[in-house]
Amino acid sequence: MSQGLFDQIFHPATVAIVGASTNDPETGWVGRLVNFGYRGRIYPVNPKVSEIGILKCYPTVRDIPEPVDLAIFNIPARLTPQIMQDCVARGVRIAHIFTAGFSETGKEEASKLEAHVAEIARAGNIRVIGPNCMGVYYPAGGLTFLHTFAREVGTVSMVTQSGAGATRFIHLANDRHIYFSKVVSYGNAVDLDAPDFLEYLAEDSETAVITCYIEGARDCRRFMASVMKCLQCKPVIILKAGLTESGAHAAASHTASLAGSAMVWDGFFRQTGAIQVDSLEEMADVVMAFLKMKSPGGRRVGIVGRGGGIGVIATDVCERAGLKVPPFLPETQKQLEAVTPEAGITVRNPVESAREIAGAADFYKRGLKIVDTDPQVDCIITHIAVDIYGGRQQDMQGELLKAAEALAVTAPALTKPLAAVLSAGEHLETFSATHQSRELLLKAGIPVYPSIEAAARAIYKFRSARGIGKNP
Repeated sequence: MSQGLFDQIFHPATVAIVGASTNDPETGWVGRLVNFGYRGRIYPVNPKVSEIGILKCYPTVRDIPEPVDLAIFNIPARLTPQIMQDCVARGVRIAHIFTAGFSETGKEEASKLEAHVAEIARAGNIRVIGPNCMGVYYPAGGLTFLHTFAREVGTVSMVTQSGAGATRFIHLANDRHIYFSKVVSYGNAVDLDAPDFLEYLAEDSETAVITCYIEGARDCRRFMASVMKCLQCKPVIILKAGLTESGAHAAASHTASLAGSAMVWDGFFRQTGAIQVDSLEEMADVVMAFLKMKSPGGRRVGIVGRGGGIGVIATDVCERAGLKVPPFLPETQKQLEAVTPEAGITVRNPVESAREIAGAADFYKRGLKIVDTDPQVDCIITHIAVDIYGGRQQDMQGELLKAAEALAVTAPALTKPLAAVLSAGEHLETFSATHQSRELLLKAGIPVYPSIEAAARAIYKFRSARGIGKNP
């Protein structure tokens, strides 16, 4: 695949918005690009409008006064053949067909329309993203398909059949202080497909972690080869949807994809070593481990937090996820007893930080360093569940922030990777303090998870990953 093609996809000098509208000047396609900082030339196309904002509007693509790198189709499906012919006449290089209503509907006429549009594009040497897709999000170049996405530039990229899935994942990631290099939603893939973008991302210097949402693959061998190419130097995290019978039917009606059997995909993940996740939330959790954790030397975890019973549950959760929770060495336990003098506190592993949250900050300053030196431990999970401490107490909320501050100060001095679990409980009063604590920890570079289950799964998959030679 030509590198020049992708340069034009992610760095178009000119963009035509076909079907540009004055209805949403801020959030419509023109407004999104203008407000998001796109630095190229934008040509709105609409025969019924003379201008949109300060931009002149053209009646057809043919009337645009210069060649167009990227044309975005925001029009009814029935109009796409004519628009594609106009694009051929104007010398458009890439068409992003945002429009839906093609083969994903399951209707014969719609499938024929899609094939007809694809044939016009092929004959005219136009490459197509879509139809039925959101297109490109590339914050470094000012490209976006939603105005609420972060403008910060990161090292994560995503290739996805689902536009809504991309939207949710980007928001989940941004909420975790995870930012993107490139995202491509490619929909029905009449032309450019997942392997095309994966092969490009494998060599993209701006991408360190690759994520993928896929419902089905037209060419399974090529898809596998593209993933294997990425895994030579970068981790690949894949959410394969449509593995259940009902899910497969849903996939077929969404992007006209043949989902394939669960057994086939199990084999795919075993052979490639790509990381399989079961939800967009888990995908964001695993990415956070890659970006914010040092790679653990093994799978042995030290657990720190309030509550003996909670520690037992956490142990079971970690073991079921594939981690190990070995007892601390006797010397470690002796040192922990010295900094946790309360009667009944367990120090074997898990270790209780303190019975009252007011003591958590002090334990983080002293106890975490002790756990960190134990050779039986490869990484640490610390959990703060505010409801254990009596969530509605005002003084407790202040102490929670103090504990988070102490953890943020202590973590950089540790030699082993650390993950925090922070739960707000069920009380409205604790949400604000929990959110502030979470933001503080994330800014300090500490991954924060909503549950021990989420942290354990993410750490296990991070530790087991291939392609981490360029782990950021």
